[in-house]
Amino acid sequence: MRKQSLLLMLLAVLFTASVTTSCKKSSSEPKKDDETGGGTTNPNLSKYLKGSDYYLITLDAASEKNIHAKVKKDYRTDDKNMFLYVWDNTYSAGTSTGPNSFGEVEGWTSLVVNAAGWSGCGFAPAQTFKPDLSALTDDFVLHFAMKSKDNATHQVLLYDGTNTAKITIGATAFEGVTPYSNFTRNGEWHHFEIPFSYIKNQGIRYPAGGFNANIIAILSGPTAGTVLDVDGIFFYKPAK
Repeated sequence: MRKQSLLLMLLAVLFTASVTTSCKKSSSEPKKDDETGGGTTNPNLSKYLKGSDYYLITLDAASEKNIHAKVKKDYRTDDKNMFLYVWDNTYSAGTSTGPNSFGEVEGWTSLVVNAAGWSGCGFAPAQTFKPDLSALTDDFVLHFAMKSKDNATHQVLLYDGTNTAKITIGATAFEGVTPYSNFTRNGEWHHFEIPFSYIKNQGIRYPAGGFNANIIAILSGPTAGTVLDVDGIFFYKPAK
């Protein structure tokens, strides 16, 4: 009887160890999936980060991590190859605190118009660097997000080294260009998606091998105190 009891106890210990090991392995698998992600498996991920073939101009580090495997080109400001230039001190630095357009507590581009009578800034490459956007087709869109509590009209400009496309965001025309869209000025983030065909119809033809000019510039008009809050500027293919 004693030998039988010892045998039963040994089997019970082995069974318990086996169940414990199995449970530990099972509980760790979802955590691994969350880390590797790839984008579409995270139900809380913004729909704007569930596409493919991203060409980044601005995006916070946490959001970039979620789509890293799908980034084709990273042209974010690094003060080496890519820069954000404020033209002729026409803006001052704004305040980027709180959640950005993807819900991350990270910064975004926030600028305040100075009293120069005009304003402008550009995301531009170093003189020896050529961003290459020649793979963009009509399957792509330009994404960006804005928020505001004023009624200012802004204009987004795109360049290919020769031609310029203009996208006016606001209620009124900007330098003769009628608005493409507007948004509610409630201090909340609003996302825009501009079909690449709309940009191409204005003459943009990105050359093979890249170009040395602003990828994107933004104008915010002449009124001092106007705030430009813009985030998540990138080209990508939306999920279908």
